[in-house]
Amino acid sequence: MEDSNKLIERGFELHKKGKVKEALELYSEALSSQNSNPKLLFLVGLANLQTSNFVSAIDFFQKTISLDPNNYGAYNNLGAAYQNLNQFNEAINIYKKLILIKPDFSEAYNNLGNCLVKLNNFNEAIKNFSKAIELNPKNFISLANLANTQKEIFKFEDAINNYKKSISLNNNYLLAINNLANTYHELRRYNEALENYRKVFEINKNYKFLLGRLIHCQMYLSDWKDFDDTINNLTSSLKHQAKVCAPFVALSSFDNPELHKICAEIYANEKSSVLDVPTIEHRNRESKKCKVGYFSPDFRNHPVLHLIRDVFKRHDKSKFEIYGFSFEPNKNDELTEEIKKDFFEFIEVKDMSAEKIRNICRKKGLDIAIDLCGFTNFNRFEIFTHRLAPVQINYLGYPGTMGSKYFDYIIADKTIIPEEEAVNYSEKVVYLPNCYQPNSNYKSLDINSVKRDIYNLPSDKLIFCNLGSNHKITPEVFDSWMNILKKVPNSILLLLKPNEYAIDNIEAETSIRGIDKERIFFAESLPHHDHLKRLKLADIFLDTFPYNAHTTASDAIRMGLPIITLSGRSFASRVCTSILKQVKMEKLSASSLKNYEEMAIQLGNDEKKLNQIKKELKDNCLNSPLFRVQDFTKDLEKIFLKLIQKT
Repeated sequence: MEDSNKLIERGFELHKKGKVKEALELYSEALSSQNSNPKLLFLVGLANLQTSNFVSAIDFFQKTISLDPNNYGAYNNLGAAYQNLNQFNEAINIYKKLILIKPDFSEAYNNLGNCLVKLNNFNEAIKNFSKAIELNPKNFISLANLANTQKEIFKFEDAINNYKKSISLNNNYLLAINNLANTYHELRRYNEALENYRKVFEINKNYKFLLGRLIHCQMYLSDWKDFDDTINNLTSSLKHQAKVCAPFVALSSFDNPELHKICAEIYANEKSSVLDVPTIEHRNRESKKCKVGYFSPDFRNHPVLHLIRDVFKRHDKSKFEIYGFSFEPNKNDELTEEIKKDFFEFIEVKDMSAEKIRNICRKKGLDIAIDLCGFTNFNRFEIFTHRLAPVQINYLGYPGTMGSKYFDYIIADKTIIPEEEAVNYSEKVVYLPNCYQPNSNYKSLDINSVKRDIYNLPSDKLIFCNLGSNHKITPEVFDSWMNILKKVPNSILLLLKPNEYAIDNIEAETSIRGIDKERIFFAESLPHHDHLKRLKLADIFLDTFPYNAHTTASDAIRMGLPIITLSGRSFASRVCTSILKQVKMEKLSASSLKNYEEMAIQLGNDEKKLNQIKKELKDNCLNSPLFRVQDFTKDLEKIFLKLIQKT
């Protein structure tokens, strides 16, 4: 039988070469005669940690420490094992013990900071990252972690400075370069974001989710160079299950529900850190009321709140106990204050960990948890992986599937998710009888005093418009818009004013297509009430594809502005069609770009026909279910009651 010391030596050589499983076999054999050897126990723990056997790793590191109480490497790796099991409080205790043993150990402060970030204790995390850097000024990892945390609490300039410091110490540190780009993107400094995404691409073109970020940034810049080739690369990569794109980017890049689902599944699996969360076996039976929690970062001046605010007000409080859980980190405003009174309880959870939010929801006995933002900005996807309620619903803010087992249902209508497309959603689809989109009751605004010259718009031109974000504009749709302008010579196109780089690119693309750039007008962002009034001054709204207008579409319809849309297969590409059906104007929904262009050209050149359409639209709005929030709320409540009866 081979000597145990030689087994350890051979195992260690294999370990150094990265052959961890083979090393572990030799270590395990040596344990039979050296089970009190702290060096061997440490190596076995390390091999288990490296092969993701975290529970075993903890056992061996604890045995190591019992025999060698000052083994700081064992403490450090024990903390790492707890971190990998998402047992952050246990990890914090270990790192604090490690710091007592070795107070000059920079890595311990860094790891402690990472655990505190996971618990949303950002200020304490910053103190620990700063201490790690103080002990080791060349610790580029801690500099990047400090920047990440500063970004979380909106100290963007501090974050940018520390990302740059990290990169100066290691100019190939992709995490820092990528997150610097993300910060610029969040600040809408898209040109600087794109520059840094391209640096990442030069070093590693397969860096996870990078391709989608590149595309998204280029779309905000209206930079369509190699657009078709890039999208083909994106879709091909998704077919091979590659981590190339965040789901929200996919929705505006291509119309393919199968790939949207694949993209969401890949992303959700990457973002889910929960290993084993017990299910909620029954709802709170002590209360006769159905307890519903709405979760959102958008309880503020935001399109989602504009749509749903009256639903909160109209809920039958004798049957429903309505909770608002807000995780908007910085921008709650006067609208937030207005809606708080419509909830049984409105709870700010922006600084709370996922575990703490879960405990609050369990204590209150929520029956239903509704995510109103999905994979949009400031989302807290991870809190739903902790199971906040027996029924968890994806609704309204994100027009697609979450690709996750943690969401039980998606609320839709049969236009946006036809029954034959339900297979492309990880959630079970539950259908409202009318449009999935809530709206306040119909009322006309006083717009008689509003004239075009107030907004520097020509009084003698037909105005086509699209007042959505420019990132939804694809070169294919823009081609159609330019074709329409060519065939309707007395017309202009009014767009929402984007960043200066996008303006330059749009004007250049206009000229390339043979249209005078002076025919493109850019509208400033306005408060919602003024935005509605300005919509009335346009003649025809030209929708985007594959990501339609959503809130802006219902705003346009409310103001009597006809929308010409193109209907596809995906949720995001069918929203306008659903809205048009509610006002009996589905004839304005095209089945092809050719049909889309023809409708726009015909209406643009036929004033009598256009006026007839406007009158028909206005008349149809008066009694449309789209603007009957009382009926909508009752239909929604019927769904809620039906779903909790199944739990």
